[in-house]
Formats: sequence, structure tokens, C-alpha cells
Amino acid sequence: MKKKIKYIIVILVFFISIFIIEIIRMNNQVKAFDKTPIDISHVADGVYNGHSETDLVKVEVKVTVEAGAIKDIEILKHECGKGRPANVIVNDMVKKNDVEVDGVSGATFSSEVIKDAVRDALRKGM
Repeated sequence: MKKKIKYIIVILVFFISIFIIEIIRMNNQVKAFDKTPIDISHVADGVYNGHSETDLVKVEVKVTVEAGAIKDIEILKHECGKGRPANVIVNDMVKKNDVEVDGVSGATFSSEVIKDAVRDALRKGM
């Protein structure tokens, strides 16, 4: 019985370690994003596609800009674990006409990848 408990503890420690390592890797990938602010007024009118990804989250967006304002952001693809709730941040971006909005609690990494994909799209119009 004691041997069985030791095996279970070893397996739990192994999986917890993998989880922690993956969180650290994702955090480092998000920190590497170019978060230079984008002045929307300098983005030409048009429709731009953007892409961003980490090991676990991949996002493609289509951003429509008119008269110096973000008119629409469509998420074309969002591959993630439980990060779907982050999709709502695009509404805040359109409303505030800014990429730098608060992320969604519980979907932090997806929120950051979505913002990075929108930045990528907007840079194409500068």
C-alpha cells in the first residue's frame, strides 16, 4: 500500500511540474510580444488580417479600420484550451478604439494572443 501511495505522489509531482513549466513557457512567449502602442489614427482605411500564436493558443483576426477608428474585429480562428471567453475583448477594443484593453480573467493568455493578433493586423495598415 505504501508503495502505491509513493507512485501516486511521484506521478502527481510529475504532472504538476509539467503544468508549471508550460505556464512559465507561455508567460515568456507572451512577454516577447511587441506591445508597442499603435496610434489608430495613423492606420489607413482598410481590412487587415493578423495572426499571433504561442505553443497553446493560435489566433487569426480580421480588423476593419475606417476614418482612424477600429470599426470591426472578427476572430477568424481561435485555437485554445478554455480561453474562448477572451473573445469578448474585441468588443472592448472596438468600443475604446484601442488594442490595450483589460484581458478576461481566466483567459489571460488567450486575451494577450488576441490583442497581439490585432496589433499585427493594424501594423499592416501603417
